[in-house]
Amino acid sequence: MKIICTTCGKKYDPLRKEGICPYCGMHASDTQLAEAQDNDKVQGGNVSEVLRSYLNERLRRQQKRSPLRSRKVQIPLCVLMLAVIAGIFVWGNFHYRSRADYFAARRDTTDIHREQHKAGDSIVLVGGSDPVSVSVRVLGCKVRDDLQDKVEGDFKIIELDYEDQGSPISVRLSNAYLQTAGGCTVRSLDKYDIMELTGMSEDEFYASDYSEGIFSTPHSVSSRHRVLLAAPMSEKEHTILMFRQTSSFDRDKSVEMRYEFKLKEDPKL
Repeated sequence: MKIICTTCGKKYDPLRKEGICPYCGMHASDTQLAEAQDNDKVQGGNVSEVLRSYLNERLRRQQKRSPLRSRKVQIPLCVLMLAVIAGIFVWGNFHYRSRADYFAARRDTTDIHREQHKAGDSIVLVGGSDPVSVSVRVLGCKVRDDLQDKVEGDFKIIELDYEDQGSPISVRLSNAYLQTAGGCTVRSLDKYDIMELTGMSEDEFYASDYSEGIFSTPHSVSSRHRVLLAAPMSEKEHTILMFRQTSSFDRDKSVEMRYEFKLKEDPKL
């Protein structure tokens, strides 16, 4: 431990310099020497205790090391984790392929039965085993001349009218499509397009007889509906398509019938 020389005021270690100040040569007092020796012993003891405590803690941690850090345990765990990852990959690949094949089969329309119909005919949408199986009667179609100023391009708005016999709940039975003479297929207008064309609010739309497709009326009450579609201006006869599905609720439902209605524009509707 260093002390301050009482003569020159500089610090030095009296134990290393035999009590003599290296700057002025003055000898330290006995009291200063005794105090320096006592402080040196205390500091050395503290250092020893700190080192001893640190080494004891290291030994304690090594003795209590987790068994998972053992190589004999880590190797089997790594093998198990790799096996789980490989299993998840194989299962995921199999599941993806099965779902991809399922959706590819649903898009294949070569095996779907087709029926030709005309205005006034009734059809049954949704398979007979489904709790909701509704008869729908297509009434015909007409041109909505009052909406023509809101249509861009060489197109016109066709209104398809149909009525259903009703069901316990309201269910979308099928989408409605129009197939042009050139083979293009277009879907019926959704509620936002109908609201924009007619100027209705959303509440007014739901209170009206407009629909986005072929729906059943709830509470088993028959009702009449209107669907809007866009058609080429030059065509006067239209092919309307609807599809009967095996179920309304099953996740893996499929289409089992395609209905084709050949309709001429009827201004009397």
